[in-house]
Amino acid sequence: MNNIENFEQTLYLDAKAGFTKIVHDHGHDLYVLGFYHTGSYSLLPMFNTLSDLKEVFEEEYDNEEDDFLLAKWNPDDFPSLETYSEYFSSTEEACYELNDTDFSVTDEHAQQHWQQWLQALERVLIRLDTEGVFTNGINRNKVTLAILAYDETEAVQFERIKRINPPAVLESVKTDFETMIASRNKVEQLAMAEFENM
Repeated sequence: MNNIENFEQTLYLDAKAGFTKIVHDHGHDLYVLGFYHTGSYSLLPMFNTLSDLKEVFEEEYDNEEDDFLLAKWNPDDFPSLETYSEYFSSTEEACYELNDTDFSVTDEHAQQHWQQWLQALERVLIRLDTEGVFTNGINRNKVTLAILAYDETEAVQFERIKRINPPAVLESVKTDFETMIASRNKVEQLAMAEFENM
């Protein structure tokens, strides 16, 4: 078993216990659940509830309508981000092994290894979903499985969301992500135009 396979099996076991507990504790209040990768080979269990979203939107964003999607999809604003991490202690150790950087490898090889790691996260969520972990007492079509990161575009995140969720979930979040993608594209185009006019 290579390092990625060992990591994937470890993550699966930890995530099965951790997500089962999260679903049990938060049930129908959940709207997103998955992993937040925080740079390099590092991750946290990630989820948010409608109750926490409402509170954060009111208190941190002053109910500013233009900021609602930021509050909804930015894991840094999820009050629960650090909770339940105790279920993932074995995964953390497996991540350390993967993060033992070999500076002699090519950039292409390093990128391939990184993509294998991200694919392992996807496979674990799909496996747990197939086993019914996300349907035990809750409506699966109300919960978006996601792997989010602080440094990825919404377009990249949405492509991953498409691969690991049923059509009903995608229909419910499609407008959110299309709006965020369009907003980012507009900002980037304005920045490029300003640069070209300098």
